[in-house]
Amino acid sequence: MNLQPLVRTLDQLDHYPPSFEINPDREQAFLDLGRYLEANIRSGQPFDLTKVLPNPLWQLFEERLHAALGRLKDSRPAPDTLRVHQWYSSGIVLDTGTQVLGFDIVPMRRLYGWEDRFDQTGQLAEYLDALFVTHRHQDHYDIDLVRACLKAGTPVYMPERLARTWNGSPSLRSVVHNQQWEMGDLRVHARTGIHVWRESEDDLPVAVYEVRWPNDTAVVFGGDADYTKKLEKTDAVRVRAYFLPWRAPNALYEEGDARQVAPLHEAVQVALDRLDPAVLFYVHCAELEHVYEGFPASFDMALDLKKRLPVSSELMFWGEWMDLPVSS
Repeated sequence: MNLQPLVRTLDQLDHYPPSFEINPDREQAFLDLGRYLEANIRSGQPFDLTKVLPNPLWQLFEERLHAALGRLKDSRPAPDTLRVHQWYSSGIVLDTGTQVLGFDIVPMRRLYGWEDRFDQTGQLAEYLDALFVTHRHQDHYDIDLVRACLKAGTPVYMPERLARTWNGSPSLRSVVHNQQWEMGDLRVHARTGIHVWRESEDDLPVAVYEVRWPNDTAVVFGGDADYTKKLEKTDAVRVRAYFLPWRAPNALYEEGDARQVAPLHEAVQVALDRLDPAVLFYVHCAELEHVYEGFPASFDMALDLKKRLPVSSELMFWGEWMDLPVSS
């Protein structure tokens, strides 16, 4: 088992940090990373996720995330700046300077029996000021982290139907469509959405969270919400960032599907028309379970969108972050 090609690829990413500019060297690192995962973690491959335990490949990523969490704890963004930290897969940590908010944070994929060597579950529960869960799928919703947050007194927000599966806690917050609340200097507006590749909200409830500053700047995070079917923002809000989930939202935009009517970038344009975000972040690429099941890592799709779309955008790997001004 040879981890050195992966180590070199991660070093290249570190050498070319996130930027809204096109960087061929950074792009190549993502393409190499995707190919490496596809060739090494599936059934029968050197780092087969279900059979190699402990898994050296995951341990390398785990160490990377552990180091990033330590750096984040030791520094805060400048005033009027939002720090956007890419956690594992779809997970995003937002540091507003006054609060640290986690969205769809999964400390690790527990279905493979991995040990939480650094107690990142406990560390995250103590570090976060609030945890937001969009829906019940385990690559977005980690029961152990929710339990640790509730024990620590950290508020956890989740769709009403999912909240009913818990026995109640002073820190558990059940959310419904159009619910709004204050969080310190922020205002949150929760709406319901339709999960990608589903036909209605009833199939699988998804919460879409709009987090707004007093100057009416906001970010929108919806996990796996289909951004072509139902996506809203408050009228006066200027969306600073939207987090775009992996691959096509439904068959109408899926390359090679018999029902396809348009390319993926036209699907994303629907979201741009509705939200008019200043920047996009591509999330949920290289979800390990998806790659194990035969899906591509999909970095190439995000990189293609970055070149095609008329908006600044970036793809970050686990442990990377960027700072954004929220006053403009």
